[in-house]
Amino acid sequence: MSNNNGTSAPPASRGDFAREGQRIQELVEKIGTLPDPAARGMLQECLESVLSLYGHGLAQILELVEKTGSEKVREAILHDPGICGLLLIHGLHPVPLEERLRTALEKVRPYMESHGGNVELVSLEDDYAQLRLEGHCKTCPSSAVTLELAVRAAIEEACPDLAGFEVEGVPTDPSPASEPFEHVPSAAPEWTRIESAGEIPEAGLTSVRTEAGALLICKTGGQLYAYRDHCPACNLPLHLGEMKDGFLHCSLGHRFDVRRAGASPDHAALHLDPLPLLTQDGVVKVALPRAADADPRAHADSLHS
Repeated sequence: MSNNNGTSAPPASRGDFAREGQRIQELVEKIGTLPDPAARGMLQECLESVLSLYGHGLAQILELVEKTGSEKVREAILHDPGICGLLLIHGLHPVPLEERLRTALEKVRPYMESHGGNVELVSLEDDYAQLRLEGHCKTCPSSAVTLELAVRAAIEEACPDLAGFEVEGVPTDPSPASEPFEHVPSAAPEWTRIESAGEIPEAGLTSVRTEAGALLICKTGGQLYAYRDHCPACNLPLHLGEMKDGFLHCSLGHRFDVRRAGASPDHAALHLDPLPLLTQDGVVKVALPRAADADPRAHADSLHS
């Protein structure tokens, strides 16, 4: 695709599609307020014809892909969020909702298991899903909420046509033995991309500065984890410590099991503040609360292994 200058335009992102969809909805609403009934009818018919035209074109593209056996092209189409959204609008997506939902849960399951949890599909009726979190740290509400948010992100990307879903197994009250933790809100609109996280070596730490504050990314057993860069025992930055055998040691020696939502093996009332981290197509993203106009990319500096 090229722009007016004859140069190639960058491919549309998921955000571009969302903005265009919102703009179309606004225009449709304005059409409905036109005083002339004939004008309203003509514009609505024009919009329906344009949608029909694109729908037939998309159907032909899928048919050609199927006939030629272009599996790589098919996979590329089905993994593009924007194109998938258009296919769903026209009822053309070849993968059933339940299959896409189960695939989304499989993608997020390694992250769930890394935090001592799991997620299961209980039921899917009338495009409404009932899910259950299992095996999470029941004394740590922050762990359960971050797991729920990780599931939410995976589902919203793969199943935008899902009418809704409910997650069982998320405690609503903090543990009496621990301080309340302000969780990442379920309505967080985007994920922060961590550019250098993929370069973290085994048993390594990375300090990240974001609009929401200091963040620590660490790696053990080949798995990445994200926590607030703050020791709840001594209030020192965690990146001043080190990783040993899956445990994060702050500079004063307080230990936390990063594979179990940052729980302390020495003090039941202490745990780190975990944050959802997902790796998709080689891109590492962390969910953070931030201002609407905050920079969506965080810059990280690797510290040590």
